[in-house]
Amino acid sequence: MHLKRTLIKKLIGEGKTYKEVQKIIGCSAKMISNALKWRAKPERRGRKRKTTIKMDRRITRMAKAQPMISSRMIKDSLELPVSTVTVRRRLCEANLFSRIPRKVPLLKKRHVQKRLQFAKEHINWPKEKWRNILWTDESKICSPPPSSKHHISFGRVQRLNAKAH
Repeated sequence: MHLKRTLIKKLIGEGKTYKEVQKIIGCSAKMISNALKWRAKPERRGRKRKTTIKMDRRITRMAKAQPMISSRMIKDSLELPVSTVTVRRRLCEANLFSRIPRKVPLLKKRHVQKRLQFAKEHINWPKEKWRNILWTDESKICSPPPSSKHHISFGRVQRLNAKAH
C-alpha cells in the first residue's frame, strides 16, 4: 500500500489526471483521493502524560536543589495536579533515584586529635608497613534493615553522606 501511495502522489505531482492514474495503477478514484489525503500519524501509545515538560524540569530542579525532600513535599510545594507516585516516576526518568542516606558516626574532638596524632606518628612509614594494616570502614550492617527510613533523591554517580542523629 505504501508503494502505491507514493506512486499515486508522484503521478499526480507530474500532472496526470485521476483517470490516467486509475488506468496506470488499476485502482479506484476513491483510493487515489485517500492516498493524497493520507498523513503519517506520530507513533503514540498509552495514556497521555499528566505532567508537561516544564513540570518535569521543575520537579527535577527541586530534587537536585534539596536532595532530602520527599516526593510529597515536591508535589505540595509545586502545587502539581498529580500523585506522589508520578513525581517519583519523573525523578526516576531524570536518573534521580530514591536512596537511603548513609549514616556516618560523628567525630568528637578527642577522635580528631587521636587521628591527627596517629597520622603524625606514622607519617614516615614505608608502603610495606602500611600494607599490613587492616582498614575498616566501621559500617553497621543490619539484617533486616531498620523500618524508619528517610529516602533521598540523587543520581547514580553522586553520593551523599548524611549526619547521624
